[in-house]
Amino acid sequence: MPTKAAKSNLSVLKTIRIIEILARAHEPMRLSELAAQSDMPPSTTLRMVNTLVECGYAYQEEHGQQRYGLTMRFLQIGQLAADHFSIRDVAHPFLVSLAQETRETCCLSIDDHGCVRYLDVVENAQSNILIRQRIGGSAPMHCTGSGKILLSKYTPEALDDLVAQHGLPQMTSHTITSPDELRYEVAKSIERGYSMDDEECEIGMRCMAAPIYGSNGKVTAALSLSGPISRMTKMRCEVELYPRLQAYAEQITQKIGGQNPVR
Repeated sequence: MPTKAAKSNLSVLKTIRIIEILARAHEPMRLSELAAQSDMPPSTTLRMVNTLVECGYAYQEEHGQQRYGLTMRFLQIGQLAADHFSIRDVAHPFLVSLAQETRETCCLSIDDHGCVRYLDVVENAQSNILIRQRIGGSAPMHCTGSGKILLSKYTPEALDDLVAQHGLPQMTSHTITSPDELRYEVAKSIERGYSMDDEECEIGMRCMAAPIYGSNGKVTAALSLSGPISRMTKMRCEVELYPRLQAYAEQITQKIGGQNPVR
């Protein structure tokens, strides 16, 4: 026999389902459409949506089909939530855990006008090798793991514009300096779910990055691991580090309300 608490939880889940359906809809919905998509009886759907209307989170058209839609109150709630934290605040504990597990330096970065901008860096304290990333620092897009992941959201035209504006300066003998090769690397990063900087920014150093997605399903940030090639061998990157990196990137995506388009 379900407890009262269990029934209450079920009601909340049903209400959330209705909210998500209305949020995805391009226009207000009729009760019958809402009931069909939520897989609930019309009577149950009506009770849930009427509660949202009473609380000011939904409205019903006064004329015509009397359809239902969400009000601007959700935007107000979202802004209040955004005022309390940033992606760095959310991601920092995950960076600490990932750095401790892998014993490599972990970074959170974003696209800042065509450059990689490091929002957070948690270094491997046990390493005697200097990692150049610093909070607030920047780096080129074309020769960094994070940059290649961030470029995956670019259209072909936007990528061409970036190359025209910033060029592809050669940092090491391994740096990509061809637009066609950069396009190939970005496409490969999208296909396999992570990108790699293989001594392209600094000789002796390797970096791999995975995408963090926003609510629109597009890449909003990159989570990366950096270390010397002696430790971050290609085998270790593929077998051990990538699964951990991907798992943490997905957790951050979920925590910020993002949506992985591949899932």
